[in-house]
Amino acid sequence: MAIEIRVHSAKAGGRWIKQGLDIFAKQPFTFMFMYLLIAVLGLVGLVVPLLKIPAALATPFLMAGFYQSALARQQGKNVAFADIIDVFSQKGRRMGLFRVGLYQMGAGILLGLLASVLFADMAAVVSDPNMNPEQALQLLAQSLSFPSLALFLVITSIYLCAFAFAIPLVFFGAHTSMWAVMKASLMAFYHNAAAMTVYGLIMGVLMLLCAVLSFIPLLVLMPICYISLLVAFQAIFAPQLGEQDAPTAQHVNAISDTTDNGRFDA
Repeated sequence: MAIEIRVHSAKAGGRWIKQGLDIFAKQPFTFMFMYLLIAVLGLVGLVVPLLKIPAALATPFLMAGFYQSALARQQGKNVAFADIIDVFSQKGRRMGLFRVGLYQMGAGILLGLLASVLFADMAAVVSDPNMNPEQALQLLAQSLSFPSLALFLVITSIYLCAFAFAIPLVFFGAHTSMWAVMKASLMAFYHNAAAMTVYGLIMGVLMLLCAVLSFIPLLVLMPICYISLLVAFQAIFAPQLGEQDAPTAQHVNAISDTTDNGRFDA
């Protein structure tokens, strides 16, 4: 199955956020509680090491449930908080979402190993309990390597872009090749660099404001971020589901999703 990518202008980034806000405003508290569940699951994985793997594998299912609820609300249907867990009982996409969790977890482990190598000196300073704050800050500044930081930021950006559209591509697009899905997600950012840059800058500024004021506004901002990312997915991969002016977008070469002929009904 080929994965077709559509190219949009820079102004589409702001339009996706506005459409996400419009959908969120129809049932704000439902989406806020859905996001809170996803956030709590992530915190549980950090606090309780034994639950880290189950939490990582369950997160794609909750995200798919969130996207499915946002799509239903976009279509004029009322959604309930419990709808976020409906995906766990839906056959046909569960194995794909499980794979997303595995790949994401594996990539995260590799990213953590890279960070431990690039910032080993900084980690040693932070982990020293006998270090006074002033001396620690001085040593951290001395051990900071800008080339290492730049390399880590580039690889982290590739990781985020590769998985940004992975869940909707698997859940809505029924694509089963994770390599094709990650490549398509990366290419979506590459071909829509202007639109995604505008989107990222707006969201980045808003997140910084939330961090300065308090993190409570994130309960509003993050659901809007997730919903607008779904709108971006619709515009880039499935314009018939969302973008009203999709005919103005340009096509790029489709990415082949080569899959086996085995049964896929989990």
